[in-house]
Amino acid sequence: MLGFVSMSTSSQTDLKFLATGLGAGVVVDALFVRCLLVPAMVALFGRANWWLPAPVARLLLIRDPAAHSAHAAQPPAPGRPETAPARG
Repeated sequence: MLGFVSMSTSSQTDLKFLATGLGAGVVVDALFVRCLLVPAMVALFGRANWWLPAPVARLLLIRDPAAHSAHAAQPPAPGRPETAPARG
């Protein structure tokens, strides 16, 4: 922001306009977009915020995201290992 202030004190009118426009854009982005619009859109879209397209899921080698998240959410039962021990 200090850079915009220093440019706006220049003697060149074009540079003053540029600095004022850039400073106003940063303020609008910080206050309105990031503080109001983004949380509002996240609240409106709900679970659609975390939707992953199938080609991207294949690229990331995720076979069944629902089964993966359900398995990760359940801890193993106490006293039972997750996999059977190797017998040899």
